[in-house]
Amino acid sequence: MWTREDWQQEGMLILHQLLREHPELEEDDTKLYIYFKTRFSNYIKDVLRQQESQKRRFNRMSYEEVGEIEHCLSSGGMQLDEYILFRDSLLAYKQGLSTEKQELFERLVAGEHFLGRQSMLKDLRKKLSDFKEK
Repeated sequence: MWTREDWQQEGMLILHQLLREHPELEEDDTKLYIYFKTRFSNYIKDVLRQQESQKRRFNRMSYEEVGEIEHCLSSGGMQLDEYILFRDSLLAYKQGLSTEKQELFERLVAGEHFLGRQSMLKDLRKKLSDFKEK
């Protein structure tokens, strides 16, 4: 279940991507509204479909593992730029793994326990050390 702030943050990400892909939308509010509404609506449907899909059950949002990254989440949450960098860092980390390790990473994100989990967490903490609370 997402909070209002979660929806706002996802909306800001979609808006940022939209303006980066179509800078001309900054000049036309009506067109921006239409593009944003369509893109955000499709994004929400995709997220909900992905979370409910049995085929992608490992990609479901895990609420148990928040403790693993809680140092990144202050009471006010991450700033938009920090969140984008954090997601990009996670994606880069995943892409740098072998296929087998990528599957383990998916299991880690899903909150599963497996042999080598602590080692992967330790490595991930090193890669994400820039996001520690100061």
